[in-house]
Amino acid sequence: MRWNHPREGVLTPDKFLHIAEELDVVATIDRIVLDRSLIDAMRWAALGIDVPKISVNVSAKRLSDDLLLNSLQGLSFKPGQLSFELVGSIFLDESDDIVTANIEGIKKLGIDIEIDDFGTGHTSIVSLLKIKPKRLKIDRQLVAPILNSRNEQALIRSIIEIGRSLGIETVAEGVETMAHAEMLGLLGCDLLQGYAFAKPLCFDKFVAFANKEALQLAS
Repeated sequence: MRWNHPREGVLTPDKFLHIAEELDVVATIDRIVLDRSLIDAMRWAALGIDVPKISVNVSAKRLSDDLLLNSLQGLSFKPGQLSFELVGSIFLDESDDIVTANIEGIKKLGIDIEIDDFGTGHTSIVSLLKIKPKRLKIDRQLVAPILNSRNEQALIRSIIEIGRSLGIETVAEGVETMAHAEMLGLLGCDLLQGYAFAKPLCFDKFVAFANKEALQLAS
């Protein structure tokens, strides 16, 4: 999500989410992004572009909403196509009954759970055992230095091994170069995400990108 600011240009979420929190509209933004993503996925499918998985963030505010599950009824998606990313800064170890019930209800609806920013947030091994997410997303702060740091390499390898032992896939965030991608592949990471593959794109630019990539693969 981006804010097309009239004076400062296009702003990324880290520049405006604190304002959204002050205005108490983060949960509303969560829902808008979810609805827009599902609509776009249907539009892409109509154009012959298969997007196998969509991930959207879920804030602590929305996760603790006792009406959350009711609001998700009737959404159009295939089981496993939609993932909810829980930000690692949420204190999942101390989650209340509503949060726990919502997480279980989300999974029963066929929506995957992913833990975002793993390695820099509050999420612990206890949380992983309790929540049993589908994926862990390794924070970009750990990914960025791996080409020159054996410590980060060892740490990421350990996270991947923890994930495998619990049947949890791992996703590396902030993959900036193909050298990073190659290293993460050697370390055993399941999925990669970052500017090495594409920058954030609007609907139309994504269509052009997807068609171009398809032509390259076909050739």
